[in-house]
Amino acid sequence: MDLPPGERSTASPQGDGSGAENPLVDLTLIPPELLRNPADTVTPPIELTLDPDSVLALLPADHAGNVDWAQALRDSIIRPRNGIDGPRISAEDAFQFKFDFYFPGPNPTFDAYFPHSAHTQIIDCAQCHPRIFKVRGAEIKMADVLQGRFCGECHGTVAFNPTSACERCHTGMPLPPGRAQKVLTGTIEMRRAAEILAEQGDSAAAPFNTAMLPRARFPHWVHRIRYQCKTCHLAIFEPEAGANPVTMDDIANGRACGQCHDGTTAFIPSISNCEACHPEPSQVV
Repeated sequence: MDLPPGERSTASPQGDGSGAENPLVDLTLIPPELLRNPADTVTPPIELTLDPDSVLALLPADHAGNVDWAQALRDSIIRPRNGIDGPRISAEDAFQFKFDFYFPGPNPTFDAYFPHSAHTQIIDCAQCHPRIFKVRGAEIKMADVLQGRFCGECHGTVAFNPTSACERCHTGMPLPPGRAQKVLTGTIEMRRAAEILAEQGDSAAAPFNTAMLPRARFPHWVHRIRYQCKTCHLAIFEPEAGANPVTMDDIANGRACGQCHDGTTAFIPSISNCEACHPEPSQVV
């Protein structure tokens, strides 16, 4: 199936202005024999490319213009698995805790809508309760969200930025459409172990010398297309920057990223494909 090429802009989705081609495009097709569940033979077209422009062309936009991941799930554009070995899901068969409600604002225009149903399709309850929110009675202010607390732990990092899509929560707020641009958020630049050890005053050498390589980068959007959030959080990784030290030894021994990057579910990191995780800055997507 042909995929939409999109139109390459002068700036990459991460805004580095390079306009460089994605270094991972050579890894576009996922051979069916590499799928762990052989009965699940329907691979959504969006999983057949790692080119960000093609992915953006397939994803729907919300009223403001941001990527609408919830709509992509409802339309079965994405069918993320519910675990490393799990089946694909659609909006119809995903678990939904349909306790959607409004937080009252100073007037009806600022009443904030919270769709539990959209979140429980892909997120484990324990990721939010009680770690971020009390089950009831949480006092959430916009200032908290904008400073990365409460909803801001995800929104503004891996989910739409609340400053660009007020009407997604404040549904009574009339705003003009198409104000934002679709971007693929959530790429994380990982720090080197040697840098962290040096800051801590530890003179011990890092277990693997990566000084000759660019820092590892984790493209969150590539993974969220294929897996529900609960696949990794909280079972494998804490959803908090700096809380998940990962070494090449971990990966080689089936820990951290190595739980999937095992040669069956995903490629094995090796000396022959370092650039897949350590791309040059001009090639970052």
